[in-house]
Amino acid sequence: MTWTLPGMLERHASERAGSAAVRDGERAVSWGELASMAGAASAGLRARGVRPGDRVALRLPPSTESIAVLAGVLRIGAVVAPVPAGLTARELGVALGVLAPTLVVGPDDLTELTGGGAVKDDIAEAAFDTDPETPAVVVMTSGTTGVPKGVVLSSRALAASADAWLGTLPAATGWAMPLGLGHVAGLGVLWRAVRDGVPLTILPAADPTALLATLDAGGGPSHVSLVPGQLVRLLDAAGSARAPLGVRAVLLGGGRIPAALVERAAGVGWPVVSTYGLSEMGSGVTALPAEEALEAPGTAGRPLPGMSLAIEGAGAEGVGEIVVRGPSRSSGYLGEPPVAATEPVHTGDLGRIDEAGRLVVVDRRTERIVRGGENIDPGEVEAVLEAHPSIAEAAVVARPDETWGQVPVAAIVARPGATLPDDEALREHARASLAGFKVPATFTRLDALPRTTGGKLRRDAVRALLGGEQAGELARPGGDAIGWRITASGTRAIVLLHGTLSSSAQLDRLARAIASDSDVTVHALDRRGSGSSRLGDPRPLDVALHVADVIAYLDARGIDRASLVGVSFGGVVALETAARHPDRVEAVVAYEPPYGAVADPDTLAWFHRLAADTAAAHADRGPAGAAETFLRAVAGEASWDRLPGRTRASLEREGDGALADAGLTGLDPAGLARITAPVAILTGGASEPFYAPIADELARRIPNARRETLPGLAHPSPITEPTPVAAAIRAILELPA
Repeated sequence: MTWTLPGMLERHASERAGSAAVRDGERAVSWGELASMAGAASAGLRARGVRPGDRVALRLPPSTESIAVLAGVLRIGAVVAPVPAGLTARELGVALGVLAPTLVVGPDDLTELTGGGAVKDDIAEAAFDTDPETPAVVVMTSGTTGVPKGVVLSSRALAASADAWLGTLPAATGWAMPLGLGHVAGLGVLWRAVRDGVPLTILPAADPTALLATLDAGGGPSHVSLVPGQLVRLLDAAGSARAPLGVRAVLLGGGRIPAALVERAAGVGWPVVSTYGLSEMGSGVTALPAEEALEAPGTAGRPLPGMSLAIEGAGAEGVGEIVVRGPSRSSGYLGEPPVAATEPVHTGDLGRIDEAGRLVVVDRRTERIVRGGENIDPGEVEAVLEAHPSIAEAAVVARPDETWGQVPVAAIVARPGATLPDDEALREHARASLAGFKVPATFTRLDALPRTTGGKLRRDAVRALLGGEQAGELARPGGDAIGWRITASGTRAIVLLHGTLSSSAQLDRLARAIASDSDVTVHALDRRGSGSSRLGDPRPLDVALHVADVIAYLDARGIDRASLVGVSFGGVVALETAARHPDRVEAVVAYEPPYGAVADPDTLAWFHRLAADTAAAHADRGPAGAAETFLRAVAGEASWDRLPGRTRASLEREGDGALADAGLTGLDPAGLARITAPVAILTGGASEPFYAPIADELARRIPNARRETLPGLAHPSPITEPTPVAAAIRAILELPA
């Protein structure tokens, strides 16, 4: 009979209750404690109305409590639907629309659900012996292209995947998990650890130093699953040191696996296991044994036990579509008819089988670039670029071209401490190994490549930035992202920065009015925590981060100098950017910037209280509480109550931005004197009274600043009455009337 995760957890709690099950920071939780937490979670979820067959969405970071809730859902016979972390508001809405959950569990629910102590679940035993075909987990596809789907995985599929892996790998003493529960690789690690009854060590996804220290510690985990970018950073952190002795297997998957990376890892003793898999197969399908890594670094190995693959429609060189089968096959997609476990999965990827029976993935079909009828594999170009000693990572995508249909363009990230060469040197490097038509037309330098929380490259975000699309996001170090929107396509660049509790989308009418009949391009940016800009760790921010984001966007776009238009808090960022990077700013227009550091003592004290109250509200009630507290403070106690329900819901989604803005640090009032660009400080004649004194003081401190009041306008006017605001901005920037 197929085993289940809650059933196996109960067995371990009975047979090895005091042994470590999860290591989470400084905590070590035993199997008995974890089973007790899962029982409490199950009872709590049933009290909230969850029944067998219901879907429960988990918006949770990896933690002991998150695992307990996941097990608690399964104890009921309900379906776990983990939501990847770090989604933008739009992406989250799409994901929840696909999942249609009965209940959404977030971080604020964890203490209540798992803190009830030992609980006897009166229906738990029935869930341990459920039909193996019953849906257990819905995994969202990565969403790197198109609309994501929900892949339905049964108890049979998840158990079969874990069994296949454990029948291939050396015995594990523990698993490290620097991957989230929101994608199939992280779930696979959890199922394997529970199947074997070995400890699971939870680690941050973007901290190679912590991972290295954990693997190097005596008695640490022997197995870990990584994506290529994580392995690159791990090897960089290790330097010339060889792999720790206790490490037995480093699974590598989640996309294209560069042969040079496998050779680098294996060359210093890391037992790297290259894999090929997909969500529709519950994780892996093939694996390359570590002892063959140097022999065949460009392959993904042979099928796992019970799995099979075939190459359909193979041409003269044996290349065709990769088709896979196995007991871990998913039940299909949410909202579609179920699929039998015996049905093959047509992956859409192209590959061949080498003479030793190993899979060679030739091309991910959805990533292919066709230039004038010539096919270009992005992976081949990326491998050549990453062979350059100064390049840590590269991503190559298609950009539309009137002559060739498509041309390849590249985004590159420097190795720590390295300086990237100029474009001509990069072209020479590429031409030494590639045909001319494969050489990227442009090279864009980024601080980080956009990735999913599982570390998978988001080609859609790269394509948006490099391929001329009108909206997208720019990845930033640490996992955050900056959303952007483009209006018009002129030669003069204007960067538009929005206020607190708003987004670039809400300034769309203002952007169009500024750009109308002018030779400008308006680049509207969302700040971290606002709009479509993710903030993985909601917190007050230093203004230097916002400034760095603006400069990084200019760099990514190849913009030497731009005019900055900032509304409310965006005006603060615009002024600080002009002060810190005078060579990059042509002009600044700031509408009612709440630059509290130059205010009178009473107003400054008010700003400090606002920061403290907003932080407390966020800690107590999350983004919605922060948004309400912030707006009541700046617009009056009754302002929140007067809002329509739809508007209130929109503002609640921007509460992380309120937290980040209210507690802003790092303002440099003395630095305002370094601004060399023309500056205009605007206020509305009908605005709250404290904006005008701040604007007056800013105009006094900034060399040659002009000060204007727009009659009849108020603080929200850039959103509610954009036409007169745009007219003033156009006049100041000397755009055609």
